[in-house]
Amino acid sequence: MKTLLKKRSELQKTGRWDIDFHLPPEEIVKYRDDLINRVDAVASVQKSKRDPTKTPDTTFQYIDISSVDVANGVIANPQEVAGVEAPSRARKVVRAFDIIISTCRPTRGAIAVVPIHLHNQIASTGFSVIRANANVNPYYLHFALRQPSTLEQFRKWSTGSSYPAILDEDVEKTRVPIPSREEQDAIAREVVQALLDRQSAVKQADAMYGTTLKDIRQKMYKPGIENGTSEVDDSGSADWPCTIDEIESALSDLPELDIDQLKRVKMRRSI
Repeated sequence: MKTLLKKRSELQKTGRWDIDFHLPPEEIVKYRDDLINRVDAVASVQKSKRDPTKTPDTTFQYIDISSVDVANGVIANPQEVAGVEAPSRARKVVRAFDIIISTCRPTRGAIAVVPIHLHNQIASTGFSVIRANANVNPYYLHFALRQPSTLEQFRKWSTGSSYPAILDEDVEKTRVPIPSREEQDAIAREVVQALLDRQSAVKQADAMYGTTLKDIRQKMYKPGIENGTSEVDDSGSADWPCTIDEIESALSDLPELDIDQLKRVKMRRSI
């Protein structure tokens, strides 16, 4: 049984009395001390918002918690929503290569990098949105944030029983290993390539499964009726910008974010 001695003043200061919160994390100490950084030392929390109901006829891509595939940390199925139908939580504006972290049940690992085609779209307020600093690769940071050492800390910071949740402040104080820029880029390339290989393998497996079902149906058809053919879509195998230099180049070609705060600033300047 685990035991821990704490002064009452320490417990009152944190507002937490559960032992798991106060016990030191075990996974992060496995990394070299010189690699460990707090998230707020390598990235910044983004709070830019836009109210899509102000443009009711304009559609946007909405990223909610269910949009993230927790198996591989990819935004798999954002919803196309008209401004008039926007849910009240559809407010956070995301930039390409931002990282979104589900703050509800964070140990599930619903953490993803925003792809280029979702630049300037809107995520749920149920995400913490962070942006990697210069010399920090967002794909590497995404890899680090999904490691057991990070999820263990998220578990410790969580409050609530039915739907444990964390805050932006909890994300900021979480510690992650950050190697050199060169090592980050190398790891990012490996991770992105592994993801592309996985996607290709899944498509091949889906195609084989579909062919098998067609063959089975063919056996029950009347003579002379054919099943037809299908092709495997390899469009997902295109090269992704995944090094820091490539990402900076891609970002320079993208438009500014459309956020409510920016609109107000521009209006003040024009007066």
